[in-house]
Amino acid sequence: MRMIGMPKAWERSQGDGVTVAIIDTGVAYEDRGKFRRAPDLADTAFADGYDFVNDTEHPNDDHGHGTHVAGTIAQSTNNGIGVTGIAYKATIMPVKVLSRSGSGTSADIADAIRFAADEGARVLNLSLGGGMRSEVMASAVRYARKKGALVVCAAGNGGRRKVEYPAAYPDAIAVSAV
Repeated sequence: MRMIGMPKAWERSQGDGVTVAIIDTGVAYEDRGKFRRAPDLADTAFADGYDFVNDTEHPNDDHGHGTHVAGTIAQSTNNGIGVTGIAYKATIMPVKVLSRSGSGTSADIADAIRFAADEGARVLNLSLGGGMRSEVMASAVRYARKKGALVVCAAGNGGRRKVEYPAAYPDAIAVSAV
């Protein structure tokens, strides 16, 4: 399937091992200290990510939202647990930019976008938004697109009639639901 305006990397079918960066609260992807890998992600492949909140190579989820998003995309299948991810053979790159309370900075988000693009993520998922336009973040989204990544962002959660940032940047794809 060829989608007009999409990078060539997206032409491959979903679930073929494409790397998807989950830029969010982290992901429950490993057993480390107090953190445990989510059972629904037991057979999911992971790429090395980064925690921009705590500046560590272990982007574990202390909130839950990033793990939920990762499961929607690449939750293991045929394991008798839960449901199937829409691209269950995708590789997830966990990238933590939001704290336990769900807050973060534009600078960390922009750094994470560049990191994910540089590390080979073909799809960047940002189920986050709010705030005002930031040239630093707009530049990071542009950078990722020029590297061939598809940048998909939540249009917003506030019930407003406008698309929020980062989804409002021209190089991002805004996604919403009703």
